[in-house]
Amino acid sequence: MKNFLYRHGLVLFLVVMIGRGLIGMLAVKGIQSFNPSLTVEKDLGWLIMLIYATTVIIAVKWLKIDKEIGLKMPSSTKEWYVWVPTLGIPLTLAFYLGFNSTLGHIPLLLIAAVGVAVNEEILFRGILLHAILPFGKAVAVIIPSLLFGAAHLGNIFVGGDVTYALFQFGWASFAGMALTTMVLANKSLLPAIVFHFVLDAVEYGATGAYGVHSTEYSLKWLSIFLLLNFAFLIYSLFILKKSTSHQQVKHTVTPS
Repeated sequence: MKNFLYRHGLVLFLVVMIGRGLIGMLAVKGIQSFNPSLTVEKDLGWLIMLIYATTVIIAVKWLKIDKEIGLKMPSSTKEWYVWVPTLGIPLTLAFYLGFNSTLGHIPLLLIAAVGVAVNEEILFRGILLHAILPFGKAVAVIIPSLLFGAAHLGNIFVGGDVTYALFQFGWASFAGMALTTMVLANKSLLPAIVFHFVLDAVEYGATGAYGVHSTEYSLKWLSIFLLLNFAFLIYSLFILKKSTSHQQVKHTVTPS
C-alpha cells in the first residue's frame, strides 16, 4: 500500500484529499450533535483547517516524501526576499477591508490561516504538483491550479456568498499558478506556505470569518483582488524565467 501510493501521486492526492475531508466532516458532525448552533463559517473553521493540515503532514511523513515534495528550506535567503513585493496583496487587502475581529478570536483565526496554508500548499503545490510535473511545467502549473480554484467553489455549499465564491475561483486559480511557479523557482514549499499564511491571516482578520464569506462584497473590491492575483502570477513567471536562466548559465560548461 505504501509503495503503491508513493508510485502513484495522483492516487495519493485523491486519497489524502478525500480522507482529510471525511475526517473533518465527521469531527464537525460529532461536535454539532452536541451543539447544533455551531457553524463552520463562524465557529469550527479553525478546527477543520487544523485537521486538514495534520492529515496531510502525517501522510507525507508516513510516505517519507516530505523533502521530495519541497518541505525543506530554500537554498539561499534570496529565495525569500525576492517575494517581498508580493506582500502588496495582503497590504492592499488590509487597507481596503480594515480589521473586523475581536482580540479573543485572533488566535483561532491564526490557527485557521496556518492550517489552510500548510494543508493546501502540501496538497496542491506538493503532492499534486510532484505527480503532474512529469507531464511538463505548463501542465503542472495550470491543471493543479484550476483544481485548486475549483475546490474553493465548495464554500457555496457551506453558506458562502455565490458571487464571492465565483471570484474566489478566479483569484485562487491565478494565485495557485503563481504559487506553483514560486515553488518551481525555489524548489521549496516554505516560501509559498509563508505567503499563503500571511494572505489568509490578513483576510480572516479583516472579515472575522474562516474563508467562507456569506457577506456580499462590492464588485469593485472583488475585481481589484482578482487583478492583484493576476499580477502576482505575472511576477512569479518572471522570477521563474530569471531563475531558470540563472541555472542554465550556472551549469553551462565553458570550453577551456
